[in-house]
Amino acid sequence: MIATSVVEGLSVGFDPVGSGWVVAAVTAALAAILFLFAPDPTRLRPQRRWILIGVRLAAFLALLACLLRPTLVAVRKARQQGTVIVLADASESMTVADGAGGRTRWQEMTAALGAARKAARTLVANGDFDIALWRFDRGATPVAGTADDPFPLGEWQRQATAEESALGAALDDVVRATAGRTVAGVIVLSDGAQHAYPPRDVPPQTVARRIGDAAVPLWSVAFGQQRGGGQGRDAAVVSLSAAETVYLKNSLEVSGRVRLEGFGERDIPVKLLAETDTGALEEVSRVLVRASARGGDEPVRLSWTPRSVGEKKLVLAVEPQDGEVVVTNNEMTTFVDVIDGGLRVLYLEGTPRVEQRYLRRVLAASPDIQVAFESIDSTAPGRRRWPVDLSTALATDANVILIGDLDSSALRPEDLRVIQSRVGAGAGIGFLGGFHAFEAGGWGGTVLAPLLPFEPDQLARQPFDQPVRAGLHLPGPIRMLPDPRFGSVSILRQAEGPQDSLAVWQRLPPLDGANVLGRLTPTAKPLALTADGRPLLVAREFGEGRVLAFAADSTWRWAMQGAAEQHRRFWRQLVLWLARKEDNAADTAWVRLAQRRLSPGATLSFDAGVTHADGTAAADVAFEAVVTSPGGASRPVRVTRRGESFTGAVGDFAEPGDWTLVVKASRGGAEMTTRTARFTVFRQDLELANPRANPLLMRQLAEVTSGGVRSPEELPALFAEIASRPAAFETEEQWSYTPWDKWPMLLLLAGLMCGEWYLRKRWGLV
Repeated sequence: MIATSVVEGLSVGFDPVGSGWVVAAVTAALAAILFLFAPDPTRLRPQRRWILIGVRLAAFLALLACLLRPTLVAVRKARQQGTVIVLADASESMTVADGAGGRTRWQEMTAALGAARKAARTLVANGDFDIALWRFDRGATPVAGTADDPFPLGEWQRQATAEESALGAALDDVVRATAGRTVAGVIVLSDGAQHAYPPRDVPPQTVARRIGDAAVPLWSVAFGQQRGGGQGRDAAVVSLSAAETVYLKNSLEVSGRVRLEGFGERDIPVKLLAETDTGALEEVSRVLVRASARGGDEPVRLSWTPRSVGEKKLVLAVEPQDGEVVVTNNEMTTFVDVIDGGLRVLYLEGTPRVEQRYLRRVLAASPDIQVAFESIDSTAPGRRRWPVDLSTALATDANVILIGDLDSSALRPEDLRVIQSRVGAGAGIGFLGGFHAFEAGGWGGTVLAPLLPFEPDQLARQPFDQPVRAGLHLPGPIRMLPDPRFGSVSILRQAEGPQDSLAVWQRLPPLDGANVLGRLTPTAKPLALTADGRPLLVAREFGEGRVLAFAADSTWRWAMQGAAEQHRRFWRQLVLWLARKEDNAADTAWVRLAQRRLSPGATLSFDAGVTHADGTAAADVAFEAVVTSPGGASRPVRVTRRGESFTGAVGDFAEPGDWTLVVKASRGGAEMTTRTARFTVFRQDLELANPRANPLLMRQLAEVTSGGVRSPEELPALFAEIASRPAAFETEEQWSYTPWDKWPMLLLLAGLMCGEWYLRKRWGLV
């Protein structure tokens, strides 16, 4: 919009054809022609003669103008009306009462604008400026002012979007909305709190930098107390961390951080709530957290032992305190899967070997196997503390016990009796190869001798700190092959048929060596042998339990040399056999969520699949998924295959609360199984969850432009300052016109020449 416009400095310029001498010569020639061939006065009356001379002279002058090519040049100066953008924060954090006399930030802001109303009216009175008032929370909304009241904000009213303050996105929206207008400056009135979910979480500094690059000043006026919550006190849960899966009757540690401000050095109770089978929440743990005098975050740790399987909701909460205005940030939620202990494996190891690392890794990868690893120091200093106390480890009631390269003297006799009793009652035990395994470790001389699948040999003991006795070991390379009599046992199954399975074993990399097991007991079964018939894997029954002796300790080479799947299958099937789970042929469906807590603008990705009893993935299945909102509305989710599993993603969580993902697996059109998983979409009140003002951000916005930071009391002076520099919005525009190359000149020249010919024809000269 132009306030005033003045044209001044009119001038004429020439750009002759060729050069001035050429134009002069052509002009002289044309003048001579006009003079020499003037109309014959004897044939025309004087009046007609002068008319014809005038027409010819006009054509001559028009042609001369085309040769000179004149240009009319004028300068037009215009004063543009400048727009002053006033952006006022209307988010919920502006309702925090931390001003003088208990006034809210909104009241402080409207009072400051009221005091500046007279200066603003003066600013727009002369027509040089207009004021564009906007209010913002999650978005920006224009507010129409009047001549008497340019800032009609009134009382604060809660809008549906007031729980976010997208200062950066709102500032960007306003600048785009005023594109094409001359912006004299931007005034931002806010507490500086930037609390927004994607995609509205645009950094305000980026937008302010673009404003500064456009030579537009930005002034920031901050409201509120940086201390946080001049509301006095605030207790908030700021983080929550817990494992996604916990075994039944196992203790789960839940950690988090709580922010305690304004409580001095007081003890604040923090509690953990867990979901019961009826869906109710009950308190399962409590801890007192000492608040510091300066406020800030404090770590918390609580534990919970689940008593039933299934998906359980956990809530970490701070009890509301006296004088606390904001309580929406006092708790945080997550979900955990409580699963049956499945197969609990107690793994005892004496020497830190490569084999144990690979073994623990493949067992831990099975969701239905829980491994408790006990490393028993077998060095000389460590042996001085033998025998170790395993009462705590044995209290877990393990289904399978694995004993690696460990000397028998490392364990107490009473613990060995517990192990023997457990095996007799149905647990499985596996002895693994090593320099101090089997009779090299003296196991035949312990209370476990009756369950060993080999006969004791007191002369086979391997003393510590002495060279390894060669007679106790088979040198490698050794190829492990199933015994034809027992090749169909589940431990050794590597393919569908016995012959295919044998072919797989023949292709596996050889082992580095193995222990010599000695004479086997009559009830022992050699399941696997060396190529020359020496036993490598021996099994037997003891009471209700099962016993295995595996003489090798280098199966990790299978995983290293391209047979990782065969390595994983062997060890999983070995543990399942010891636990008498080898006949469990049921397929298991599973679903894993990328996260359990989501903001409304986030996208949840998940994986799903079906696993056979041997741990392999089912390939002939299809999946479909449905997500259900807290209100009960359901919608399908697209699921696609990715390798041996399936993956999907879901977003657009408009409703906060607990959502449910239901995944159904089918084979051949027939439904197999269904799995559900819950997750929380939290719309925590961002504004009041952390109500601190952020004057530093407001300062940063102003300092990247030519504006500055102003206090609320300086608003009237700021409008007066803007009014004092309208010349900055004066523009100068150069105007030019070339008549010689326009169609009127062509019509004029043609008209004159045709008119001259017509007159001569009419008057009898041709």
